[in-house]
Amino acid sequence: MTIRRKGFFFRGICLCLPFFASAGLRAAEPFRAVRIDQSLHLDGRLDDEAWKLAVPFGAFLQASPKPGAAPSEKTEARILYDGQNFYVGITCFDSEPSKISASTMAHDAEDMDDSDDNIIILLDPFQDKRTAYVFMVNPLGARTEGLAFGESPSFDWDGIWDAKARILKDGWSAEIRIPFKTISFNPGLTAWGINIQRYIARKQETIRASGADLDSHFYNPNEAAVLEGIADVRQGSGVTIRPYGLASLDHGPAANPAAPVRPTWDGTGGIDVYKNFTPNLVGAFSYNTDFAETEVDERQVNLTRFPLFYPEKRTFFLEGSEYFNFGTSSGGGGYHASFLPFFSRRLGLYEGEQVPILFGTKLYGRMGRTNIAVIDVQTRRFTDQGGGGYAGQNFVAARVSQNLWEESRVGMIFTYGNPMSPETNTLAGMDFRYATSRFRGDKNLGFDAWGVYNWHKDPDPEVRTKHQAFGFRLDYPNDLWDMNASYGYYGDGLEPGLGFISRPGVQTLSLMAAYMPRPRKDGWVGKAVRQFFLDGWSEFYWDLAGRLETRSVSFEPGIRFESGDRIESEISVNYDVLPFDFEIADGVVIPQGLYSYTNARVGFETAVHRPYVLGFNRHFGRFYSGRYSETEVEVALKYKGFATVGAQANFIRGRLPEGDFNENIYELKADLFFSPNLGLMNYVQFDNVSNELGWQSRFRWQISPGNEIFFVFSENWERVRDPRQRFLPMGDRSVLKLQLSIRP
Repeated sequence: MTIRRKGFFFRGICLCLPFFASAGLRAAEPFRAVRIDQSLHLDGRLDDEAWKLAVPFGAFLQASPKPGAAPSEKTEARILYDGQNFYVGITCFDSEPSKISASTMAHDAEDMDDSDDNIIILLDPFQDKRTAYVFMVNPLGARTEGLAFGESPSFDWDGIWDAKARILKDGWSAEIRIPFKTISFNPGLTAWGINIQRYIARKQETIRASGADLDSHFYNPNEAAVLEGIADVRQGSGVTIRPYGLASLDHGPAANPAAPVRPTWDGTGGIDVYKNFTPNLVGAFSYNTDFAETEVDERQVNLTRFPLFYPEKRTFFLEGSEYFNFGTSSGGGGYHASFLPFFSRRLGLYEGEQVPILFGTKLYGRMGRTNIAVIDVQTRRFTDQGGGGYAGQNFVAARVSQNLWEESRVGMIFTYGNPMSPETNTLAGMDFRYATSRFRGDKNLGFDAWGVYNWHKDPDPEVRTKHQAFGFRLDYPNDLWDMNASYGYYGDGLEPGLGFISRPGVQTLSLMAAYMPRPRKDGWVGKAVRQFFLDGWSEFYWDLAGRLETRSVSFEPGIRFESGDRIESEISVNYDVLPFDFEIADGVVIPQGLYSYTNARVGFETAVHRPYVLGFNRHFGRFYSGRYSETEVEVALKYKGFATVGAQANFIRGRLPEGDFNENIYELKADLFFSPNLGLMNYVQFDNVSNELGWQSRFRWQISPGNEIFFVFSENWERVRDPRQRFLPMGDRSVLKLQLSIRP
């Protein structure tokens, strides 16, 4: 009887949800592209004669802080194309050009969209209003590219394109060149989807061509305007060949610090081949895959009894990864990743060490309204530093989803393999997502439902465990009210071989509501404050029998000022049942039992558009049987994009009856750039848990779009109790890598 009711309820939701959408649109007047006969020379100035042929677009409106109002500064966009390239020229007038914010030249800089003035181009060459390309450039010519899938983008995609920008006496301008070989498009269409956004950092002002309101997400292709005039363009062969050559020099750890270590030279190479089988279906093959240029992981201190989550950073696995997004990717238990059926970091990594990959193949993209992603990876035999390891293995993951209505989908996922064991491990699942940006006319609404089953051998055949997981999520992400609720069930036998799970054997409920009013500007409060944040959230974890294990209820008020500065606070009431003795730090063991405690946090961060950034967070209060405090301090200094130096430190102090612990992490980043194509990035870390000091220095020179040289040097030291030598070398590695891109 229960199953019938659930099925009837689910079918009712599927039938009724499309009728919540409204026919109201927020699109602007169309753009017009003009064809030219010759290529443009990019220098950041729109002074080529060809730009005089373009049709200027200036009908931009504020999206924030005054939706629909005229912008405080004028913006003009022009669009041209020839047989090979698509061009966008933008002039950003500014009455105070000396105050233009431009602080980075780094490619894919994390906070460029907030810290710098910038322009973002969104292109939907299929007019399917589902996915789009994103290209971002700042006044120094720093570039970022990605793919848009609705509420937020994925900057994992790396495309071959170019841009130049220049600060002028009356503002700044940018020229953008996107080869048609870089993007997929329907050659039969004469109109594309397009949106352009300008951000003025010092004013926190967002200006758009379309979708100019607070609840409109720029990265939702549904909000795009129309680009007319595209005709007679071809993508070419659709083949990209990326060979690489690599030379490395290794110094292993010294058994005797006084004895010299003989270096080990190595040279290798490999190749990646990409082929567009259709305008929007890409196949990729990688032989002898290497990730030498990847930045190291940031160190974290774990004060929980559950594994930490580290994001993927390797380019081969990032490209096309958005097609693997499953229902759990948008929820399933709080603000952190609690369960992912496919997590690519399980491939080619073993406890932080790189496992050699013989080859990898991928197929990703769309066929009509069907989205496809398949990856197959073959690793070589691997032996870790301790002498353990595994033989070469083959791993497969596949994802298929079907688009429904305007913004929704239903899909399946499958994985095979387990890098940690030769035993068979298979997972399969289904998910459904309903999404609309037209709920009640102009609001965003989402609903997710998902379920998976994991086949593998139980460690104890006498004990039957539950291998299934399922969940639901309802989301209302809007400017004034942002609310969501999610439920997840994770079986005690759930061990996804190619996935990630932080806490199996539980049921979890997460509730969040944020009220974020913007004060009126006719009083002193409105003149000083941009937005208030009144957030409340709670998480509950029960075991599979329904007994409460963990509860956390928090209230988080905050303020964002007109200057861009922020202050935040939080009070959290916690309840936790430890099922076993928990060693939280070396020699400090918290006994099993029930614990109830309350702690708090206060913090601030200065506006990121300034040449300096200061951040501070202080956590304090009760913690299990004693007290706990954590102080986070961050400072960054930026010099006109040429140099950025940032330091961050975490100081954790625990005072428990079972013992005290002090854990610290120190980070230093120092980046030097000569141009957006030439830079040296340094990252130094130390923590007193591993007692290891690590330094990675990465030199990147983009000779031309798609052709790059990397030089990466990394070294580690172990801190020892020896007054004569505080740090003992653990080895270093130098790598020179040349990466080419050939597109016949």
